[in-house]
Amino acid sequence: QPPLDPGAAAVPYYSDKTRAAAFLLSCFVGFLRVDRFYVGHTMLGIIKLVTGGGLGLWWFIDCILFAVNVVKDSDGRPLRPPPNVGNPTINGSHVLLVSYLLGNSGIVRFMTGQVGIAIAKLLTCGGCGIWWAIDVVLWATGGFRDKDGNSLKWD
Repeated sequence: QPPLDPGAAAVPYYSDKTRAAAFLLSCFVGFLRVDRFYVGHTMLGIIKLVTGGGLGLWWFIDCILFAVNVVKDSDGRPLRPPPNVGNPTINGSHVLLVSYLLGNSGIVRFMTGQVGIAIAKLLTCGGCGIWWAIDVVLWATGGFRDKDGNSLKWD
């Protein structure tokens, strides 16, 4: 976004906080409430901490909110997405959401055209959760490539 005053310093559009870090913190250690502290929502982090994360409900909801890129930093800026590589066509937000909710089923690998891995994941229940964790990290950080070598498409 260009500054309104030509003499003013440019304000970066994206936050210095990354979407990948926020989502992974929420997903793996969100029960400790560090995800909200990371993006600068200190008061919400304290409230979540005092209430036990709403008995786990806020942890679940925050993972979904970070996956679909709803949460902004404390300055109201969107979290920095991973870089796009190649000609991405698959929406990264959809992949993160589906992987968080149904990751062990292999459905995201079907969505990205990787049928062999999808079937193996389906038959092994996501490698007893290990493939799910690896895939979530790959998708969130931008390290995943579809069958044509493209990254996921980030907003």
